[in-house]
Amino acid sequence: MPLPPVHHHTGLESSGGATRVARLLLEGLARFDVDSSLSFELAEKADMAAIAPEEFGARLPRGAIAHVHCTGDWPTLLGSIPTGTKTVITLHDCELLTGGCPHPLDCPMDERGCAEPCPRNFPGADAVRKRKLEEVMRLDPVVAAPSRWLTRLAKTHLLRPVRVIPNGVPWPADLRAKPEARKMLGIHPAARVALFAAHGGMNAAYKSGDAWQAIWERLKKALPDLVCFAVGGDREERRDDFILWPYVDREKLTLLMGASDVLLYPTRADNHSLVVLEAMAAGLPVVAYAVGGIPEQIVDRMTGMLVPPGDFDRFVDTALSVLSSRSLGRQMGQEAFLSGRRKFSVERMVGDYARLYASL
Repeated sequence: MPLPPVHHHTGLESSGGATRVARLLLEGLARFDVDSSLSFELAEKADMAAIAPEEFGARLPRGAIAHVHCTGDWPTLLGSIPTGTKTVITLHDCELLTGGCPHPLDCPMDERGCAEPCPRNFPGADAVRKRKLEEVMRLDPVVAAPSRWLTRLAKTHLLRPVRVIPNGVPWPADLRAKPEARKMLGIHPAARVALFAAHGGMNAAYKSGDAWQAIWERLKKALPDLVCFAVGGDREERRDDFILWPYVDREKLTLLMGASDVLLYPTRADNHSLVVLEAMAAGLPVVAYAVGGIPEQIVDRMTGMLVPPGDFDRFVDTALSVLSSRSLGRQMGQEAFLSGRRKFSVERMVGDYARLYASL
């Protein structure tokens, strides 16, 4: 059965997990001979037109499924879509469920709605949340989420079924040799190498960017030969063996992962992180807080190490245990590569969405 045309919509043109997933789907659906297109609200190139939320519905290609990944204004964008349009929504965070929070950390929000007044000062939070719910009920979309964690939340707050479709990334056939990657970056073969990575770098609030240097300093005292890369900020800088990189392209990030011994990911809130999947595809064990959908990606003590959320001392000690044992790191990295290839490949993700589109 031929699949219908699909139009993907997301926010910023070049960054964020939602945009990355939309692009991977666009590329992968070409194998199914699906007529796919992609639009942005904030285009960063002069020759790329942006579509404002209020214009989205009118600009949809005729007969296309509207697949929305993210938007800066959920009520307006959903309100622009004509009733009866076949619509798919992929939840990349919690914002559709709330009055504005991408992740409602330490918020008394419950199944009845947002707290009033909003503890984070989002204006009219509960009224905004109710507007979103009204538009969801009107459109009756198919809703998908990459993690079971977010699926459970969405079912409660959107009052409807939600499908679990885990994220996927391109998976190499074989692992890159670590000595080769280190040689390309000028890193001594015997050094211990840790990596932090998040969009926004040390300013990434949800990813504990403000704690990266403190974690590094504690680890450096125990491992004097430790080198650390902190990737994703807005500048390039070297502080002893703590090396800051700005936002890098996928090829460079893969090289850095190939040269590292562990990805340190002290995230405070997360859905189904692409950077964790990319680390697994590079054979890199991950040390992370066990929040959100992270435990659905990392099998504790097999493909990485999970730490109770917010336990800074435990995080440092766990990272130190991985960095101190080359054999443990290699074993977990190899298992992460093999198990991740079965569960989190881009081919599996594209196939899951193709079956969803066919069901419409």
